[in-house]
Amino acid sequence: MADGTLDSELFYLLDRLPGYPNPLLTTPVGGFTATACHNVATAAYPIGTKIQVYNVTAGAAGYSTFVYGKLAAQDATNILAPRHFCTTFATTPVPFEFTNEVATYIGAAVSPAVVALSAMTTARYGWFWCAGVCPEDYVAALGGNYYAMTDTAIGPVTLAQLSTPGTTAGEIGLDLVDADTELVVGVALAADTAA
Repeated sequence: MADGTLDSELFYLLDRLPGYPNPLLTTPVGGFTATACHNVATAAYPIGTKIQVYNVTAGAAGYSTFVYGKLAAQDATNILAPRHFCTTFATTPVPFEFTNEVATYIGAAVSPAVVALSAMTTARYGWFWCAGVCPEDYVAALGGNYYAMTDTAIGPVTLAQLSTPGTTAGEIGLDLVDADTELVVGVALAADTAA
């Protein structure tokens, strides 16, 4: 069965990671994908740092949160790309180490969701979108379609393995919450459409 898509303006993420945005921090010099702080071998910020911004021009208006973390693993075929959903890395399950690979994630419907801003090298540090509306004003590459299971409807969503992984979609997508044990990671404002 093929997967569906949701436009970046049709859902928002809930922050399921520990900690709060630091009100003293602003957008990094050069932006969240600047080479001085994103995809770097040595962390430029303390791991778990969060920065909240307000998105107003592109996409949906509202607050968004970025979190600083480590890409602990990635799928060899569907390498990390903008708009890939990532979640907690299972081998050393700590809150701010992420993967976009089903083989190394902690499991479907049980882990926080973050979204990659760009391609990254494994074991490097950088920013991920973790809460609020899609921050297209700050990372234009986040605008566009996100992948979801075809049963995704208006309301709470969780993460699941996509039926048809790919380089654009990645391996993980949004899914309808259909059990009270599943972790709600966001809210869909519309049903998915055919991919």
